[in-house]
Amino acid sequence: MSEPVVLRWQMPAPIRGAGGRVAACPECGLMVRLILAMDLDDHSDEPSYLTCPGGHTWPEAAIPRRLGALLLAEILESDPGLYGRLDELREIYGNG
Repeated sequence: MSEPVVLRWQMPAPIRGAGGRVAACPECGLMVRLILAMDLDDHSDEPSYLTCPGGHTWPEAAIPRRLGALLLAEILESDPGLYGRLDELREIYGNG
């Protein structure tokens, strides 16, 4: 069984979740430069995990994991060459 394609990617803008609510760190309130953990194979409605620049990590219920999977799929579709570099990207951006 292969490992899931999981990348932790810094989002360039605030992340809007269900109902248009902007995700914010529950500890420090930061809403920018949040890192989203994206799993290509997880299309569930379970919360995505976010990490703020301060190092706080939390499950964000307003952003289901299926959205991260769709975003990662779109990234890979727009630049298929990235798929061949996933191991390198996981080393840089983390796996899990």
